[in-house]
Amino acid sequence: MSWSDIEFLQKGWIKKTAIILANLMTLGNISLAILAIVFIFLEVNNYILWFAKILAICGVLDFTDGKLARIGGSKKLAVDIDTIVDAIAFGILPAIFLAYEVSSIHIAVGVLTGLVYLSSVWYRLYRFVKRDPLYTLYFTGLPSPFAALVLSCLVVFHETPAWEFIIATLVISGFMISKTPFPSFKGVPSKFDLFWIISTTVIILCFIFFPFSIMVYPAYFLATYMVIYLIFSPEYALKLEEKRNNKKNS
Repeated sequence: MSWSDIEFLQKGWIKKTAIILANLMTLGNISLAILAIVFIFLEVNNYILWFAKILAICGVLDFTDGKLARIGGSKKLAVDIDTIVDAIAFGILPAIFLAYEVSSIHIAVGVLTGLVYLSSVWYRLYRFVKRDPLYTLYFTGLPSPFAALVLSCLVVFHETPAWEFIIATLVISGFMISKTPFPSFKGVPSKFDLFWIISTTVIILCFIFFPFSIMVYPAYFLATYMVIYLIFSPEYALKLEEKRNNKKNS
């Protein structure tokens, strides 16, 4: 079931409002990403934790503006703009952070780590745009906002050494450029999807709004959810695809 099947959402004022809100969230996304980059370069107090929070906020905004854009009847141009913003928020921002942190080993290692992550995100986004992104039932490869959340959790865990960032980069990048299917949750959510979306959102909001001193606790819950997503989502995505194909053939 798609958003266009819900009659109430087809009213003109609802579509216009949804598009306006989606555009505001996209603007907020790129603004926060630039702010986080400035924090990193200036090494403001607790910049690592600010990076984690801002990256999580960008993830929430990206998911929400995607839903609103589809309700408003998003066009291809809007999708392209959103993809460019994603390339900055979930590509350039994490890459700069990784390069900055891993440079404690050697500057060349830091730069290479950042480039590996950035290249993986951009390749992942290129492949996403190539497949009609407005109507995909599942993503091919780990979504870049999810990858950013993994990184957010990792930086919150106390005194994460540089070599762990390198390993995390290789693992996350591998998932992003893989052809493993992950559910997109783009359509009208089922009861199970709704439970998953709401519970994950609550945990992420706790991660965002909890003080720096205790934000590690929601990070543990969020990390647990992400492990579950990585393990079980591919099978769930394939079942959704099979279900859709059966409907077409019936």
